[in-house]
Amino acid sequence: MFEFIRKHKETFAILSGIVTAAFFLWNFAAGNITSLFHSSENCIAKVNGDCISIADFRRVAMRTNQQMTPILKQEILNSLIDDDLLYEQAKKEGFLVSNKEVADIISKDPSFQVDGKFNFERYKAVLAEAGYTPETYEAYIKKQLTIQKYTLFITNASYVSDIELNAANTINNTLLSGKAYIIDPNSVNINYTPTEQEIEDYYNKHKDEFKVVNPSSIIYWETTDKNKAREIYMALKSGKIPPGFKAFDEKTMSKTFGAVVKALNPQNPIIVGNVGNNIYIFTYQNTKNTAIMPLSQAKNQVIQDLIMEKKILALKDFAKNIYNSLKAKKPVSIKPVAFNNLPLSRISTMVDIKSSDIVPMVTEKTPAFFGPYVSANGIDYVIIEVDSRSIKNQQNPENTFAQLLSLKANVLMNYLIKYLRAHAKIDINKNLYNNL
Repeated sequence: MFEFIRKHKETFAILSGIVTAAFFLWNFAAGNITSLFHSSENCIAKVNGDCISIADFRRVAMRTNQQMTPILKQEILNSLIDDDLLYEQAKKEGFLVSNKEVADIISKDPSFQVDGKFNFERYKAVLAEAGYTPETYEAYIKKQLTIQKYTLFITNASYVSDIELNAANTINNTLLSGKAYIIDPNSVNINYTPTEQEIEDYYNKHKDEFKVVNPSSIIYWETTDKNKAREIYMALKSGKIPPGFKAFDEKTMSKTFGAVVKALNPQNPIIVGNVGNNIYIFTYQNTKNTAIMPLSQAKNQVIQDLIMEKKILALKDFAKNIYNSLKAKKPVSIKPVAFNNLPLSRISTMVDIKSSDIVPMVTEKTPAFFGPYVSANGIDYVIIEVDSRSIKNQQNPENTFAQLLSLKANVLMNYLIKYLRAHAKIDINKNLYNNL
């Protein structure tokens, strides 16, 4: 779930540049065919009967400027559902946004200005290139402003007590010194040699990871006609190569389309997407150029992968053993990395510290050991040894207050969303969602 307070605190900043470069990012994805060849009004989900369209999803996806992953896709859908729930509740409680407020936001957006002044023709042209009409865009702005008003009203009920503030100040102003024991898969010694059958089974299961691609075999079509693009796509799906294609030029096209082309594989031999009004269809001219590396060549890599899998499986238990040895003051095989005068907030960006460990980290008798925690890369484990603490001069106590207030406001909003979800009818179109 997206962070509510941060998100809506920045609403004006987002709105003021909503149709700038982020709107025209390359929007290719393995499943983009569905969203490109169907109406943008097709509903990915319905919230109490209100439609969340493909266009809604794509707008948020482009604004994230991140590679699409299953986790990000779910976060985007959750965010859209939450917005719909908040908007519906805001209207029920009488929160309204005037046309003048919407007009003020739009007129101040540099994207719609010529020589520093709002220009209606520029406004229409920019929106048209992004697939919007003034009516749909203004409705979107009104919705976002309404959600912002309602969110601020709810979160203004949050408060911070003196006890909470003092505890937070202690945590924020304590600097820790000690050691970090970083335990990666290569730290684990295992007595394991894959059998020939395991090697063969792994290779057969992961053949696509051993593909050899020849970029010179990639071809593409470019058109502004959706019907023409659909015809090309359907022809390719039936095994035909329609005329009118061009060869992919690595030197001139890799900067824009390189990452997209790399996504081509035997399971995804056709990629369709658009930049502005131009629709592009990529495929291989000759699928024989998408050869799979033979097992004889891939064998060493397969063996390394199998051994690494076993090490990763054994890593958590190995890390726990290291932690127990450290607590018992026994020698360990992991060489630690020293750190000095780091705030807890800095350490928490590197490892996933349990909330129940935060207070002991700044109060427990030293040396104290904590962990093992999953590191920021999601694979390694880290054990923190706190050897000493110091208190820095308190700076910007207002920041601590604001952070704590924001945290409590987020908790309050999450409770509200949980309640609204429990009393809402939410229908997800799994076919559309899975093909995004």
